[in-house]
Amino acid sequence: MNVKKENYKMESNKNNIPEVKLGQYKGLAVTRHVRGLSEKTLDIEMVHQTRLHAFYHNSEEGAKRGSRVLLDFAGFMDGKEIPDSRMEKVMVVLGDGKLMPAAEDAIYGHKAGETFRFDFTYPAEFRVPELSGKTAQFEIKLHSVAEKTTPELTEDFAKSLGYASLAAMREAVRAKKMKIHEDAADRAAGQKLLEMAGANLTVTVPEAALDRAADNEMKLLTQRLSRSGISMEQHCKNSRTTADALRAGYRADAERKIRTMYAARAIAEAEGITVRTEEVNNEYRRLSIQQDTPEADIRRVLTPETVAAALAAQKVQRFLLDNAVVASVMDADKE
Repeated sequence: MNVKKENYKMESNKNNIPEVKLGQYKGLAVTRHVRGLSEKTLDIEMVHQTRLHAFYHNSEEGAKRGSRVLLDFAGFMDGKEIPDSRMEKVMVVLGDGKLMPAAEDAIYGHKAGETFRFDFTYPAEFRVPELSGKTAQFEIKLHSVAEKTTPELTEDFAKSLGYASLAAMREAVRAKKMKIHEDAADRAAGQKLLEMAGANLTVTVPEAALDRAADNEMKLLTQRLSRSGISMEQHCKNSRTTADALRAGYRADAERKIRTMYAARAIAEAEGITVRTEEVNNEYRRLSIQQDTPEADIRRVLTPETVAAALAAQKVQRFLLDNAVVASVMDADKE
């Protein structure tokens, strides 16, 4: 793939990718399976909407599991503050596991404005040697205690979200969920078409690449089995297979994936499918929001070329779907 000033274009690296001749990739037949949406699932989704709009309100009652508390936290030993133990204005929901269990237990029952201490004995082999086996006192100041209120699923709730009625909200939620199911069906069908195009390629996949992929998968499987105390021989016996059959399966999977990659590149080249720099930057932002991770961290892991290749493959799948003979089937909802 060559990086250009405005566009990222999928191109074959002649040093790494063998010569590829496209077979049929337009007019392929595929069945598109769309997951249905039952009324029961829709009921659950409607209730979920109320949870999404739950809010906290300050309480004068004692803190309990599920309470959201704002607190200061500091540790002391022999009358002196433990270095780096102080935390101020920390907001946590009790029961979420963000605080050590001893601290949560100490908070239960206390009210906003209270300051209190509890003792904690460090494990005999703590990561900070000088604290191992010793007992410290921790001080907590509760600034606030808040309880969550979940609105009821009523006409007023629906109208507060901008819907004309609860029935209108239900239909809007139904349409949104079905759009998600339709999009998932498109992605699955597009991937299937790309695999079919890969199977239709005339290309010699390097044997060494297939062997490396199969060997790596066998190594990973052996490691997973070892962690569970299971030998490869026992696994094969339980699964009624052989190590050779497993390796052959991994090899076939590797060839399918490599052919799919070759097909995506070749079709993008043949059809002039490119990815703009703006699209790559937008994808970085989308991934950052989706994964709740700083964009800079995403960029350190995924190069622009990698992101562009993924986006180009998506465009190729869309192209194949638009030029395929498609039959759509509505499957039963998986409740």
